[in-house]
Amino acid sequence: MVMTAVLSSYVFLGKNFTRTLGISSANEPTLESQGRRAVAYFTQDVQMASGRTGTVSATEVTLILPTSSGTKNITYYLNLTASPVTVYSVTVRANSLARIDRSTSTSLTLLTNLLSTTAAPSSLKYADAYGNPYTTYVDYLPGIKLIYFSLSAQAGSSSNGTLTQVYQFSSAPLLLRNTPLLY
Repeated sequence: MVMTAVLSSYVFLGKNFTRTLGISSANEPTLESQGRRAVAYFTQDVQMASGRTGTVSATEVTLILPTSSGTKNITYYLNLTASPVTVYSVTVRANSLARIDRSTSTSLTLLTNLLSTTAAPSSLKYADAYGNPYTTYVDYLPGIKLIYFSLSAQAGSSSNGTLTQVYQFSSAPLLLRNTPLLY
């Protein structure tokens, strides 16, 4: 009976510790797993996209994806604020990357615990057909042919000493393959 009580306490404390770190929960995969999933979704969507729509920024891009009945808009949105925001009728968690299907008004949180500091920036990035990056964003940049992201994330809390290492996630520069190249 004593061993059962000790083992139960040990398991309970272990679960609470990992929950505090923001890792190893069935509902919250590790940051490394989230990063791989974010890169996979983003890569697949950009490669399938027939173009982009709307304005581009360091925190938002909307891709036009073909479907069996036409097209749908998928928005990748970086919420780099400390509180949730509502975007296109869905709530995006604080400090997270979300994939928003605007045809169904649903979102999928791909990566949490994002950082937005000078030392660990997080942003969507754009380049022309030659790989020259755009450093400013305007309403319409017809020369955008490459899209990629660079994200930094860190779980835990400095107040209780459970801060993890900073994870860096980057996608390769992905060609909007279904749009013509302008030279």
